[in-house]
Amino acid sequence: MAVTVTLQQALDIALQHHAASRFAEAETIYRQLLAIHPQNPDLWHLLGLIEQAAGRPDAALRLIQQAIAANPGASAYHNNLGLLLNALGRRAEAEASFREAIRLQPLDAETYYNLGITLSELQRAEEAVAVYRTALRLQPAHPSARLNLGLALTQAGRVDEAMAHYREVLRLDPGHTAVAVNLANLLKDSARLDEAIDLYRTAVHHAPADPAALNNLAVALKDHGEIEPALDGFRRSLALHPDSPEIHSNLIFTSFFRSTLAPDEIGEEMRRWNARHALPLRAEWQPHPNDPTPDRPLRIGYVSPDLRDHVVGRTLLPCFEAHDRQQFELFCYSDVPVPDAITERYRALSTGWCQTSHLSAAQLAAQIRLDRIDILVDLALHTAFNQLPVFARKPAPVQIAWLGYPGATGLEAIDYRITDTLLDPPGEDRAGSLEQPLRLPAAWTCYRPTPHSPAVSPLPAATQGHVTFGSFNNFAKINDRVLGLWARILAQIPDSRLLLVAKGRHQEKTRRFFAERGISPDRLEFLAYYPSPQAQAQTPAQPPAAPPPAPPPYLLRYHRIDIALDPFPYNGMTTTCDALWMGVPVIALIGEATLGRASYSLLANLGLPELAAASEEAYLHLATALAADWTRLTTLRATLRDRMQQSPLVDAPRFARALESAYRHAWTRWCESRAPTSGS
Repeated sequence: MAVTVTLQQALDIALQHHAASRFAEAETIYRQLLAIHPQNPDLWHLLGLIEQAAGRPDAALRLIQQAIAANPGASAYHNNLGLLLNALGRRAEAEASFREAIRLQPLDAETYYNLGITLSELQRAEEAVAVYRTALRLQPAHPSARLNLGLALTQAGRVDEAMAHYREVLRLDPGHTAVAVNLANLLKDSARLDEAIDLYRTAVHHAPADPAALNNLAVALKDHGEIEPALDGFRRSLALHPDSPEIHSNLIFTSFFRSTLAPDEIGEEMRRWNARHALPLRAEWQPHPNDPTPDRPLRIGYVSPDLRDHVVGRTLLPCFEAHDRQQFELFCYSDVPVPDAITERYRALSTGWCQTSHLSAAQLAAQIRLDRIDILVDLALHTAFNQLPVFARKPAPVQIAWLGYPGATGLEAIDYRITDTLLDPPGEDRAGSLEQPLRLPAAWTCYRPTPHSPAVSPLPAATQGHVTFGSFNNFAKINDRVLGLWARILAQIPDSRLLLVAKGRHQEKTRRFFAERGISPDRLEFLAYYPSPQAQAQTPAQPPAAPPPAPPPYLLRYHRIDIALDPFPYNGMTTTCDALWMGVPVIALIGEATLGRASYSLLANLGLPELAAASEEAYLHLATALAADWTRLTTLRATLRDRMQQSPLVDAPRFARALESAYRHAWTRWCESRAPTSGS
């Protein structure tokens, strides 16, 4: 006996398949129904959603627009069209669709939430805040709107309000892991690291398999100098989420901070990253149609999440400004969440600018190919928010790693890395590096002093009566091996002092460490972090009527120290340059790994290679001998800034020419590889 199925029953079955992501079954029924009712806009709309889920956006767009033309009063059609347009990066059109949906159905919280996402991606944070608040008035328990309101407040620079909002959400819903993680992120960025770690641990307690909670806790532990617990956390997180390239990168980068580097182990971990996350993408490699003319103008693409008031953004900018625009067109692929004055400077100087936050790795790779980039430069390597999965797709014929740290990525798809002859002496291979070194003739980077730098002060020891050592590096670089050597220095110079930048429990731990070695706690002093040590360095000039900007307080701290002590095995870089610019000599240790030779490279380019020691004993001797020679300290204090000004370290045009020469060399080699071979 045949069973008769009504139209509504058939539609209900199709909707059940659709809701369960059984798209093929749903599509079959929708099309059968459409054959019977060819003018039904609901079926066009539903088929459009099926096409979108199947990754056919053009067909989806046509069907949903056809449904709207037949029934323009259906709010859901406009909302889903907005979602599709937003996914295609057509933000302005998406906004219009969401606003039309709201006009038709002004009480739908979900549409307000979707509009808020679009406004945030359009960098209209204040409007997004208002829209999310409306969504929450309509649906107070909307979990994603609760989360995104805090994100929009943060994007708008209203960090205190974002924190207060997150705390209220957690009061009502203590298990909202994403909110807890975001609040902890804000606490960490506000230099309240101890509170952040406690909150991350609470989030992990509520959601022990949540990748964001586990990963961010491990990052915070790394920032706190607890390197081995951080590595254990990343390994645990990676075991739960083995296909996460981000977690795997964090594991690699944190390995650089161990007190004793194991280059072979790090190299092996890089090879594992390449095998797991990059090699499967080789199938997406496509031939590059770029014109293989060696001396033609080139398109350079810079990829970075840090084109902002960040050490990478500040370091690249002088070179970026000095690039030869006749020979190089500059494109930026930026994932900056909150643009600032430095971001706008990059945007103004760029031939092409792409905000990448809404793009998948595959979409960004496609955009880079569309832009016909000749040389693509990765400025993050394995640091946070990198785009290595984009580079793994080989969207440009020549790909180069630079600036995130001095070292390698281990990706087969990246051809070169920028370095110099002191970081990477010729003939010495670096573990894990598949990239070929492009050695610059001087230093691998350049330094721009803040234009409002304070004057160099007289030698502090002359008025204090004792030598003060100091280090203003990230405390994650200051491990027990470093502290042990510094304690020996203080022990040999009984009246000396040590000035450090440290947070919370760091201070207690360090005082206890030195006390156990006979160093009185009153010989240590700790200063707080500044969120942005050189924020005024690149801001636009003040109008003539305004008073001159005050010197950055970060640099004023160098008025208090006589000798800077560099950490190891991960050296300082910008911090080393800051000290030298302020007249403070730096004692460094020459390491085996590339990132352990950064300060040596800087000192040698300044004509002071003798301040870099080949061993810990030599480091101890250098520090104690220099502390006893106040005449030399006074001379160095008075002459270091002049040395810097005359050195290649601050000569941005010279550096840009050297970098461009390296780019041209790499490009010429690619062109030669494309030349047809003659027959025998």
